[in-house]
Amino acid sequence: MDIHEELEKVLAKFKREEAVMVYQSGFNCNAGTIQAITEKGDLIISDELNHASIIDGVRLSKADRAVYKHCDMVHLEEILKERRDNYNTVLIITDGVFSMDGDIAPLLEIVELAEKYSTLTYVDDAHGSGVLGESGRGTVDHFGLHGRVDFCIGTLSKAIGVVGVT
Repeated sequence: MDIHEELEKVLAKFKREEAVMVYQSGFNCNAGTIQAITEKGDLIISDELNHASIIDGVRLSKADRAVYKHCDMVHLEEILKERRDNYNTVLIITDGVFSMDGDIAPLLEIVELAEKYSTLTYVDDAHGSGVLGESGRGTVDHFGLHGRVDFCIGTLSKAIGVVGVT
């Protein structure tokens, strides 16, 4: 609908992103997007404390999986060194702000490893949007990484609370 396209343009401008796609929920976004951007012959590398919606999205994908210790960049790089060359596309997935402990992903280091090993990055920023960065633009903005994160997922149901508003 036109109103959805207008909302996507407003959100893209606010988040300083090339484009935005609106889903019904953050959970649906992770479930739909992860499997749409990966396939058999790819590898998904996920932080062990990622949100359940990420875990479910990864399970729906036909890609192989690896899990790195929470925010452990040495372990993440070990997996990349060992497995990167065996796959077409590698996707590193992390929460921006982890929902259970509230700690922030070492996003700069993750992006630098992704660039070093030619992988994609995916940040679920449901808990960083509205909280971190200039005017609540999120974790990517907080670290000044615009244009260096391939997929950034947000939500309008937490700090930017508009679900159910009439």
